[in-house]
Amino acid sequence: MKARILQRWARVRTSYWFVPGLLVAAASALAAALIAGDAAVQTRGIAGLDRIDLTGPEGARALLSTIAGSAITVAALVFSITMVVLSTASAQFGPRLLRNFMRHNATQVVMGTFVGTFVYCLITLAAVRADADRLFVPQSAVAGGLVLGVLAFALLFYFIDHVSRFVQAGHVIDDVARSLERALRRSFPERADAPARRTPDDEESDDDRAMQNDEQAARTIVAARSGYVEAISTPDLVALAEAGDFVIRVVCRPGHFVIAGRPLAFAVPAGRVDEELAARIARSILTGPERTSTQDPEFAVHQLVEVALRALSPGINDPYTAMNCIDRLAAALSVLAGRALPSRYVRDAGGRVRLVTDPFTYGGIVEAAFNQIRQAASGNLAVSLRLLEAVEVVARGDLPEPFHEALRLQVDAIREAASEQFHAQSDWTAFNERVQSAFKALAGEHDRPATPGVEEIRRAMSS
Repeated sequence: MKARILQRWARVRTSYWFVPGLLVAAASALAAALIAGDAAVQTRGIAGLDRIDLTGPEGARALLSTIAGSAITVAALVFSITMVVLSTASAQFGPRLLRNFMRHNATQVVMGTFVGTFVYCLITLAAVRADADRLFVPQSAVAGGLVLGVLAFALLFYFIDHVSRFVQAGHVIDDVARSLERALRRSFPERADAPARRTPDDEESDDDRAMQNDEQAARTIVAARSGYVEAISTPDLVALAEAGDFVIRVVCRPGHFVIAGRPLAFAVPAGRVDEELAARIARSILTGPERTSTQDPEFAVHQLVEVALRALSPGINDPYTAMNCIDRLAAALSVLAGRALPSRYVRDAGGRVRLVTDPFTYGGIVEAAFNQIRQAASGNLAVSLRLLEAVEVVARGDLPEPFHEALRLQVDAIREAASEQFHAQSDWTAFNERVQSAFKALAGEHDRPATPGVEEIRRAMSS
């Protein structure tokens, strides 16, 4: 249930109607409240308040009409600029980054403020009366419209500044990198205390082996529709398995594409899972039309990798942007190194295995971060050196052996690809030195600067 709520909340957050809709509703409620307050003041004749007279009916109508017309015109302009920015960002950085852009509230707040001001002025304008039998000008509501108009146009300057930074490569990379680090911390909340910690690759279970060796005795849970696995509701699956006293093995994970009618999971023993229970298990594995980073940290890695790949494409040829992405990937992998990956076996309160998952591994995430960039950067000395520097930086942390092995494989692959590319002796010497430095870091031989003695410090200060 929680996973489904998070899935729907992610879709709402990346829509362009939610925040503007809330602001329009708030503006409508504010207009109604101020109009009702003005009516009460006029009816009861509250001393002091009934003497406030900012403007007459014609002045109020002219003011509100001007603000409303200007607000809706600028709202259309903001919408047009936003579409242009999204198109530019999609072409330059990749369409999969649009969710990150749309998740930003700045543009939505500006849009909602202008539309909310427009609706506020319309409601207030409709309340102004100058009939023969009644004269009513909601003075506080008119003043509120003036304040909203000034606020909206102040936000216009903020919007222009925001858009000017919105599509800068450094800003985009920083935003995507922060999203990646948040995704890693969210997916792997437990901190790792020792490099010798167990990983999913080290685990074995009789339940898992029995299910893999005898799938004929298992109930196959198939996908109802094709799509990407966005989230898996682990608590719901464990509760179902515990209530029915069976074990579920999920053969997919968030980010995988599943085909309708193909297996999602197996349940053992099959006799304890009827059609209704199988449908409930399938509904606990949430699918959608696209990948998200809710439970899929590899997708967040791929977003940053995509920026680097586009920068290395012949049409753009911007290796500095690619190197910036590599630096951010190294920082994210350093975050991952300090996190413990969850076990592939999920147990109930009694300690019995109820769910076997297809887990993320250190090696898989390292490959997602390096493989495509390494392949695209073949022959580019600067980018290849930066990849090796990234390996060296990450290797200086306390890493489990699978993480070390994945980084060693990357260094070997970079060296093998470069052996046929760099013909200049100076290039090959610099490259080989960096390879050896990376291997030393992986072996734990960190080059640390010597601590200066007291006499050396005094000589340095006197000079």
